[in-house]
Amino acid sequence: MKTLDQLFSLDDTLVDALDYDFSVSEVHINTMEAFEEHLLNPFLEKRKLMFFRGERKNSLDRPLLPTILRNRSKLMACDEGFWDITSDFLLKFYQSQGEYFSLFSSVFGRAGKYHLYDLCAFSQHYLECSPFIDFTKSLYVALSFGLKGKREFQDDGLLYVLTINDEENYTQDIVTAECWLRDYHVRVYDSGKDASCKRNVERTSPEAKVIDIANNDRMKFQQGVFLMLDQFDLVNKMYLTKNVRSDVDIKKYILHREICPQLTELVERNSPWYSFSNLLDIGAGIQTAIGCRRSAL
Repeated sequence: MKTLDQLFSLDDTLVDALDYDFSVSEVHINTMEAFEEHLLNPFLEKRKLMFFRGERKNSLDRPLLPTILRNRSKLMACDEGFWDITSDFLLKFYQSQGEYFSLFSSVFGRAGKYHLYDLCAFSQHYLECSPFIDFTKSLYVALSFGLKGKREFQDDGLLYVLTINDEENYTQDIVTAECWLRDYHVRVYDSGKDASCKRNVERTSPEAKVIDIANNDRMKFQQGVFLMLDQFDLVNKMYLTKNVRSDVDIKKYILHREICPQLTELVERNSPWYSFSNLLDIGAGIQTAIGCRRSAL
């Protein structure tokens, strides 16, 4: 005789297929020893091609989404309840941002359907709106973004760790990046609109692409890379993660709030140029790094 729990529990395979917040790959880090074993040592030993992203807290309100899809108000008005986000859409969107596009073009050169990467990368950091998600090669940078230099924490922290499984999903080549952007297509549904319910949602799990091309000083300093989720349907803020996790290995580490003050101290001790006060000020970060090097001599 099966128990009620057994009757109503989902098969592990089904849970894996239906996961929408990377919870099936979730790891809880409750001690500094566990942090060193799972995160710090692999990072320092460079065992694999790893990338990191820190979040202030573990919350379903802030899923792993590109900036252009986090806030619907930044999309063009649409009464039908869905948007097709393509390379054409992205270009028209940036062109619609007043003098922003003209300024970019006059300073950085032409942008178009086949020359989108620089525009999207610039817009990620200075318009906070692009098809990208920020990751970094530095564990310390990711921790600093997530911890904000604080010493007291009400909530657990969150760290995403992305490891490359197949280098077909990773590029340092601008031509490849431009091709990926040219073919970019995400359909966004607003379930609150009646019309959207009449359409079929077909591609629910994204393809994952990692672009490792630092095209400005800020990206270079923060060792930044971009994750691009492509070819899927997004319903409100939800998408299934199975394909993402097959393209690249993404683990979700929950950092217990009791060790977060020690992690802040770890960043400031091991990599003070990446402390939160320096993180967005490249000049201050460089001066701190120079000072640390001189002290070590």
